[in-house]
Amino acid sequence: MQQNMQSGYKKDTTMQLQAKPVVQDKFWIVEKNGKRVGTLRYDEDYVLTVGRKNYRFSDRKSLCSKAQVSFNTGYIETKNSTKKSHVHGFPCKSEPFNGLYDLKRKLPLYTKTAKSQCFYCAGHYLIKFEHNWVHAYCPKLLTLSRNEYSGPFKTKLEAQVQLKKVKSDKA
Repeated sequence: MQQNMQSGYKKDTTMQLQAKPVVQDKFWIVEKNGKRVGTLRYDEDYVLTVGRKNYRFSDRKSLCSKAQVSFNTGYIETKNSTKKSHVHGFPCKSEPFNGLYDLKRKLPLYTKTAKSQCFYCAGHYLIKFEHNWVHAYCPKLLTLSRNEYSGPFKTKLEAQVQLKKVKSDKA
């Protein structure tokens, strides 16, 4: 059952939106049934963005009642989170779906989902693009196969030390 709001927002009374904070009292990720459906931000008004449409609400009470948004008090995990994921002892950006070790290339690989065909390399790497070496964290396997690289390294510090050595050898 759909209802029109004064803000133009159509409420689906069978589903509840969940706002998970990213920046306290300023920005939230909005989910419906555990799937991300939009964002919510607060400046002078609450602005709910679903798809490509923005809906304004003058206060939190009207947002909660008209759009049926509930606020989650916990923070979403960010890059600086203490929980770390690993593949064969090397850190990775996201929770690996399936970790494996490529014996031929000596690389710890993983995909992010069950259906993904894109492999990522766990750990820190140095990759040579044109004439410069750059640090990369968990690059795609395709990137490493197309460029000269060094790694994997277990920490960013190890990669930075190696990068200094490479640059000093070049000079």
